[in-house]
Amino acid sequence: MIKICFLLGGFQVNGGIGRVTSILANQLCYETDLEIHLISYLQDTRPFLYNIDPKIHTHVMYTESCSMTKAILLRHAIQKVRKVLQEERIDWLVSCGALYFPLGILACKTTKTKCVCWEHTDPATSFDYKFQNLCRKYAAKRCTHFVVLTKSSESYYKQHFPKCNGKITQIYNPIDENAVRSQNYDSNSKKIISVGRLSYQKNFERLIEIAARILPNNPEWSWDIYGDGELKDSLQKLIDSSNLTHRLTLKGQVSDLYNRYKEYAFMVMTSRYEGFPMSLIEGAANRLPLVSFDIPTGPNEIITDGINGYLIDHNSDDDMAEKIDQLIKNSELRLSMSEESYKLIDSFALKKILEQWKKVFDLKY
Repeated sequence: MIKICFLLGGFQVNGGIGRVTSILANQLCYETDLEIHLISYLQDTRPFLYNIDPKIHTHVMYTESCSMTKAILLRHAIQKVRKVLQEERIDWLVSCGALYFPLGILACKTTKTKCVCWEHTDPATSFDYKFQNLCRKYAAKRCTHFVVLTKSSESYYKQHFPKCNGKITQIYNPIDENAVRSQNYDSNSKKIISVGRLSYQKNFERLIEIAARILPNNPEWSWDIYGDGELKDSLQKLIDSSNLTHRLTLKGQVSDLYNRYKEYAFMVMTSRYEGFPMSLIEGAANRLPLVSFDIPTGPNEIITDGINGYLIDHNSDDDMAEKIDQLIKNSELRLSMSEESYKLIDSFALKKILEQWKKVFDLKY
């Protein structure tokens, strides 16, 4: 029995790491010769946002709020993770996100556990934590293997962290099979959707500015944003001051998002940076045309400009507004792009992604 453990911040905050880890862990636990564990760094009384299969063994490190920037380097944290690895005889530990690379590597010392560092964002950025690049440099010398989300991230790692060469694999995030819908695309919809945490990364302030140029000229159309986060109040104030109340709506965090995609005409993403945006592939799985700024990692490996959506220069709000307006006014264009989007699901199918992860873990089938 091979035992695999994932180490991450937790499952109580909306975000790509928790979502994709839950998808992968749930699928791996169906393999008869694997035992799957999850270590959640911080867990309070709130329930997990994502479903975790009851066959998966879960471990919680801390149950009270603490300073992540300090506590992650504490000897106590290392010892707590190491204790799980030793008592459960874990073969592979996957540290999810650069912040957890050093903790995972140090916890594996003096054990037989091999450490995989799983990058979840653009490695050229350090917006989330100021010492992200230090974590990456530390891991490049010491981890057993790296997994990155995109081809551009793989190239960046090989160029800037040469010590990781020979131990790096690029694997896309999978589409959650529950997100794939077979229903026909509704070309008569007059609603736009955006999805993401209400945070600096997702750049929804800029989305609001663009919506203020689009929606007044298209009174039958509306725009919904799904997600929650620390910028909720300030974004709502900006929506109200832009005279977009009831036209651009913060819908919050919902449990039935997959069922709602069918109500929309296309998806727009305005992020400053991404790892590999789950929302775009979920939108594609629901036949939505996709529009995104062409940021360094993610969108350009999902969107083929002019085919299944539009890639927009990240400095051009004018071009973004123009392309959105084209989609609003041309239902045949939306229908054509919808058909192309749905063809993407084979590239990100869970079964295909799972086989790539099995190779990382040296599983022989």
